[in-house]
Amino acid sequence: MKRISYFPMIKKRRFLYHLLSLLWVGCSLVSCSTDDEGPDCSLQGTNFSVSEISGNWTATEASFFNISTEPIQVVDVVAEGGTVTLSIQSNGRFTLNIAESDGSNTRFSGDLCFDEDLLVVRFDGDAADDYEFFRITFNGTNNLTLDGPAEFDFDDNGTPDPAEISLALVRS
Repeated sequence: MKRISYFPMIKKRRFLYHLLSLLWVGCSLVSCSTDDEGPDCSLQGTNFSVSEISGNWTATEASFFNISTEPIQVVDVVAEGGTVTLSIQSNGRFTLNIAESDGSNTRFSGDLCFDEDLLVVRFDGDAADDYEFFRITFNGTNNLTLDGPAEFDFDDNGTPDPAEISLALVRS
C-alpha cells in the first residue's frame, strides 16, 4: 500500500500563510497614515482662487483680540492711526506690513493656499509643517476679510501674546 505524504501540501500551505501574512503587514504599513500630513493645499479654494485675490490690499480695520484676558483686550491698529497692507501674488506668495502709530513696523511674508474654504498660511522661517488656518471671505471685487490666530504685544513688554486677528481689507 502506498503512503500518501501530506508534507508537501503542509509546506505549501505554510508558505502561502507566510506570504499572505507578509503581504498583509506590508499593505498595512504602506496604507498607514497620520493626521499630521498637513493641509491639502491648492491655489483654488471652494469659492475663489488665489489669483482672484492677488493684488495689493489696505486694511480699513486690523483688530487684534487678546482672548486670554478678562475683559478681552482689543487693539485696532488702523483706528489708532497705523496702517496695514497686504500684497498677494497669484502664485501664493504674500507680504503683510503692519505699521503702528508709534512708529514700530512689522513685516511678515510667506506662502498661502486653500484647503477647501480655509486659507492656509505658512510664514517664512517657519517649519514646512507649521502653518495657520484663517477664515476668509471675498466679495468678488474689492473687499476681503481674514480672521484667525495671531500674536500681538498688548502690554508692550517685548513679548507677543496669543491673539486673534480680524482684518477688513479693500483693494488698493
